[in-house]
Amino acid sequence: MGKKRSSTVQRPMLPGEAVMLGTFATRRSLPRVPIRRIAWLTFETLPDHERVALVKDISARGIYFYSDFDPDIGDRLEFVVDFLSGPERVRLHLKGEVVRVEKAAPGSACGVAISFYSRIDGALPIMLQCPEP
Repeated sequence: MGKKRSSTVQRPMLPGEAVMLGTFATRRSLPRVPIRRIAWLTFETLPDHERVALVKDISARGIYFYSDFDPDIGDRLEFVVDFLSGPERVRLHLKGEVVRVEKAAPGSACGVAISFYSRIDGALPIMLQCPEP
């Protein structure tokens, strides 16, 4: 039996590996804030308008969450995010466009990325509403 040859050529790192190892070059102009909290989403622009979601992160330009609904890229959505856990109750009124939908496996939650409308469009990206006492 012959000797096994080992290659000295390194294969390029896959994007998923780079993300997990922290070597992926970020393309973000604004930092994302990791949230990782359960939220109740109420969509004003969808017929089946209430959903539970896991909000992964948010920035001044967008939000990313996992939920059991499957919007189309380009859908324009108006919605309210009510966080169901954590020390303070926060309600966010948001308007934006679906820019990415990620489906990991059949039956699993979809990852949804929404880009908020810019101020040029006449809408504020985020409006915080404090809870009533």
